[in-house]
Amino acid sequence: MSLPPDLRVLCFQLSSTPATDLPRLTPILLRHVLRCQIPLSSPAGNVAKADASASSVLIHKLKTQLSTLLNGKSPEGRFTAVVLIKAVVEVGGWEILQGAESWVRGLLSLFGKPDSPAAKELCIMALTKIYCMTQPYQTLVREMTTPTLPAFITSCLNLISPKSSSKAVDVPSSLRETIFRSFSMLLPRHTTIYRPFISQIRLAIRPFLAPTSSDDLFVSQLLKESAQHLAVLLHQTAPKNAGGEEWGKAVRDLVQTVHETADHVFRAVIEDWESTASYSGRTVDVNQPLHGGGNAAEDLLPWTGINSGVERITGLLELLAEYFKSETSTPVTIPLGSVFDMVTRMLSIAVPPLSAESSNGHGAARLHPAIDRDERDGLWSGMPQIYVAALQVINTIAERIEDAFLSISQGSLDQLAWVFPFGKHSPDFRLNAYKLTAKTLFYIGQSFDRAQVGRLSGIIRSCCRDLQIVDPVLSSLGAVEDSGRKAKGQLEGSNRNADTFLRTTIAVPLKETVKPPVATEAGELLPLLLSHIPQQCLDQSLRSLVERTAILTHNKGAMLASILNPFVGKNGKAMTSILPHLTRAFGDDDTVEILLRPRLPLLPSTSTRSFNEERAKEDSEDEDMDIHPEPGSTEENMPLATPFLQDAAAARPGFGPPADTPDTKHSLPNFAGFGSHEGSLPMPLSMPTPAPMPKGNSAPDYLAPKNDHADIDMDQDEESSGNESVHLTMQLDTDSDSDE
Repeated sequence: MSLPPDLRVLCFQLSSTPATDLPRLTPILLRHVLRCQIPLSSPAGNVAKADASASSVLIHKLKTQLSTLLNGKSPEGRFTAVVLIKAVVEVGGWEILQGAESWVRGLLSLFGKPDSPAAKELCIMALTKIYCMTQPYQTLVREMTTPTLPAFITSCLNLISPKSSSKAVDVPSSLRETIFRSFSMLLPRHTTIYRPFISQIRLAIRPFLAPTSSDDLFVSQLLKESAQHLAVLLHQTAPKNAGGEEWGKAVRDLVQTVHETADHVFRAVIEDWESTASYSGRTVDVNQPLHGGGNAAEDLLPWTGINSGVERITGLLELLAEYFKSETSTPVTIPLGSVFDMVTRMLSIAVPPLSAESSNGHGAARLHPAIDRDERDGLWSGMPQIYVAALQVINTIAERIEDAFLSISQGSLDQLAWVFPFGKHSPDFRLNAYKLTAKTLFYIGQSFDRAQVGRLSGIIRSCCRDLQIVDPVLSSLGAVEDSGRKAKGQLEGSNRNADTFLRTTIAVPLKETVKPPVATEAGELLPLLLSHIPQQCLDQSLRSLVERTAILTHNKGAMLASILNPFVGKNGKAMTSILPHLTRAFGDDDTVEILLRPRLPLLPSTSTRSFNEERAKEDSEDEDMDIHPEPGSTEENMPLATPFLQDAAAARPGFGPPADTPDTKHSLPNFAGFGSHEGSLPMPLSMPTPAPMPKGNSAPDYLAPKNDHADIDMDQDEESSGNESVHLTMQLDTDSDSDE
């Protein structure tokens, strides 16, 4: 195989292009590298003899050019070298990786040069990729990764570590995020190498775990998530396989921190919550400004104000959920009692209703008289965020422990049903509420009684409302704006403007709308409301609302669940099925086709029928002639054949004997292919072979219905020959003896 021209072009462009112009050509150079996978990844011995020397020369030239650019004085050349080295290592694999030690040391030296943060960020990505690729090869790990990885960790920490304890380093957020994600990938692979740097890593990620508006720096959502993920993985560096104990201690300490923060944030209300995990709240001085954190060296940054307090609780709950999302290296013990005790406290604060004239409405929390109104209003506005974070913790635990969630699902759903009226105005709250309701119904929905189903009425109505707002018809139609015609009452009451009479009807085209996440979760919950809840416990109005929503939103799963789980009212009458609506909306669906037309018996084709008839004739010639009854004994044998044929014809009407069969030799039919032998019962009529039938429109005598109570002529049975049915004669003789 000849070498690709991209390798020659790549070497030519690197040698002929000035270093200052290389960043502009980086996309083109990357395209050439991707097309050179075969020569870069193939061993020298596997290349054809004609191309062996040319391939080795060009690859060596490419490596030399990249090393020259990496160690050069031009920042543009170093930037291009970092990008191309990462691409060449990924494409070449083992053949390039085994000689990449000089590149690794050159990339490490780039941290001490005054390059841009983007170049250093790409350098971190390239080194992380190289270290991950060396993991399967113990020789490369011993010779390349182990000697150079401590220097890489030290260089990254020097970039983001604060020079003093008061302020953080002015580093771009993307660079911090890249370093945290790099540590998250390398730490599980090299726990012993990262163990001496744990204290420095904790200090570096502490400001980004649960940031607040009181901090002096802005923390993006991605940076916070990367810092939280890295904080969870630090337990794997514990010596002597003590990672499980370290993980459990971190979770318990985090729950304690949430409680201590809530003691300050919830001081505006008198809590009715009582701990079931032996937690005793601390006394808070209501005369001091609201503040918290920063009491110890290992604590998070201090915060002040109700808004910062709400953000701190939300961040701590998100960090707790991250502990259950990430996998652990050793088995761990989950303190479910203390975790759910804390979550119950977060969901026990009742927000006053918006329409209430006073804060002492039904279900509202009791207020502390020493707290001003501004702090209370800040707490009410921040409670939906706390609700959402608490529900995320429950959903994450449910996904992690799976079937073990059965023991705590009932309590979680009861707490959700109680707090749902206070947080249903938030779309994020409804999103997590629908997830938790679906998980709970999947496990214990069938065991609900009427009272438990009644508590879910608010969630059911909200689910239907979220689905009805997203009307699929509006996505294809345009909004018609008719501002030129107004109602007569509006014109009389408004200022008359001549321009309003000149406007005409305008058709405003709408773009294709994207279904919001809350509507997606509501659509997944809707079928469970019909399939996993006892329908006799559901109110008729709610059942009608769910069916109407399923029809309007074209939810096939909910419509199928409605048909398969009919509703019977208190008067004993069943509600009308929505099968016509399902057929109209999904007429081409296979499931609907099965529901409409159940499987019918298989009708044999003409070729199959003729083949079976020929086979039946061959079998009848080989059989003994004594097996067939004589013409005079047909009537005596009918009680044996008639009931079986009647049941078979009634059960499988599609397999009745055809009326145009010319064979009319015997009154009793010969079941071709059924193996008719003396003393054996006929096989079930499951094969597609029709039984012979004489011509004419009338059925034969053996298919005529028989009277089970008809009298039997005993004299005729006694005079019959020995070739007749022996079993019938013995049965009749026995009966006659018993009658005597």
